Amino acid sequence: MRIDILVDSEAFLRVFFQDVFSAKERIYIQAMTFEADSAGMQVWNAIRNACAKEKRMLVDSYTKVMISDRFVYSPSNWRDPKFWSEVKATHALFREAEAQGIRMRYTNPLGFMLWNYPPRNHKKIIVIDNTVYVGGLNFSDHNFSWHDMMIRLHSEKPNPIAERLAEDFLFSWRGENRGNIWSEDSVEFFFLDGKNNARLFQHLFSYIEQARESIFIETPYLSFPFFKLFHRLAKTGISVNLLAPGKNNKPWMESYMFWEVQKSPIRLWLLSSQMTHLKAIRVDDRYLIVGSSNFDFVSYRCQQELIVVFRDPRVIRLFREKVEKPDLARAVLWEGKRVGVSHAVRAGVLYMIGVLLGLWSL
Repeated sequence: MRIDILVDSEAFLRVFFQDVFSAKERIYIQAMTFEADSAGMQVWNAIRNACAKEKRMLVDSYTKVMISDRFVYSPSNWRDPKFWSEVKATHALFREAEAQGIRMRYTNPLGFMLWNYPPRNHKKIIVIDNTVYVGGLNFSDHNFSWHDMMIRLHSEKPNPIAERLAEDFLFSWRGENRGNIWSEDSVEFFFLDGKNNARLFQHLFSYIEQARESIFIETPYLSFPFFKLFHRLAKTGISVNLLAPGKNNKPWMESYMFWEVQKSPIRLWLLSSQMTHLKAIRVDDRYLIVGSSNFDFVSYRCQQELIVVFRDPRVIRLFREKVEKPDLARAVLWEGKRVGVSHAVRAGVLYMIGVLLGLWSL
């Protein structure tokens, strides 16, 4: 099986379209966000025109209330006709999917008054015949403009990895969430069901704890309980570098990260030129941990996620060459000058939300 790392939407689309147009049997796509803007329509039209016998798409119900990274019912959007045009176009697209040859379903209904909002199905999975993609990319203009990554595992022949991811997709299609860990060769898959995440993450933490020299983390929303582990390892002399957006689309998470890092040996690098939505942890040259998880408290408590651990040295080396080194080269080391009372207050609020999510998910 050939494994490629595709950095940013342009590199992803170039290969993705080739796979879609050559597909014969199946195209399964699962994402948190899919919008009827320029980026989304490119992908939609490619799938619609593909010759595959079976075409299915799963999109989380998050897309019903969040479009263009904006809450649909916010008063600030009431007088924005362009925004509402996109909202209506997105909803219409999904209503008409069946007539266009694409079977489409939403995951995780939001419930009355958004009561069921926290446990989103956050997975990003693509299965095209015997080839799969895993990573963090969603389908919208703003997502395609962000720095992100998909990893393509390609095979011309039927293989256990494609079958297992297709199986997980179909479980989600039926509204069933399975929590388990599965391995094939040098790749390990963590299927998080939103109920047993904390237990499954303990196994993932055991890989991180094997670090002896260096850990590199890239994610926009790193939070507890992950910070506690990285603090402890950094205090033993292991080099821990965290790369995050210079201008985060979630300011509260940015404030929280500043508050955590200012009291830790962790070095924080800020990518000022672009919002990074990429999620990865490299542990020495032993493990590369990627997937849909932001490594935040919501992921830890209640979201369905797919996390993939690569042990192949070639894949880890490729990640360092295509992601880690170039991202650090264009990032700026944070000097810790922005932390104040507001950061501590925001951190406290997020901790309280984390506690409530823990109780809510029991």
